[in-house]
Amino acid sequence: MIRSLILALLTCLSTIGGLYGAMTWKANAKAQVNQDSQNKLQIMKTRMVSVPLLSGGEVLGYVVTRLQFLADPDLVKLSSVAPDVFVADEAFREIYENAPEDMKNGRKQAIKKLLADITAGANKRIGRDVVKDVMIDSWTYLSKQDMMKKQ
Repeated sequence: MIRSLILALLTCLSTIGGLYGAMTWKANAKAQVNQDSQNKLQIMKTRMVSVPLLSGGEVLGYVVTRLQFLADPDLVKLSSVAPDVFVADEAFREIYENAPEDMKNGRKQAIKKLLADITAGANKRIGRDVVKDVMIDSWTYLSKQDMMKKQ
């Protein structure tokens, strides 16, 4: 009889302990999910950007690109101008100033540097760290010969 009572008490205590542990774990998981949802980023796209590539005063071709970027939605709301305008302008400037040498040489590292420079330049001009990462949505190079064939 005493054994049965001790076994019943032990069963009740283990059940209560398990329930307490599960409830504590679930409460912590919900708090973490709420914290993660507050730190979400939104994906935004720029308009198509067409950049002429010049070398020695001659047009080599055009880079036509559209970029995607991750932005902090809270900081986007605070901005009076949409960040996609700054990202598109920085992309044009970076490609126009730096791309001819990189495209001729075919350097893969140039893309990483280009995207990092676009991110840094856009954030500097916005005045806040709104743009977190820039990615290429589409990228096309049209040479001068390609343009002549299509006309």
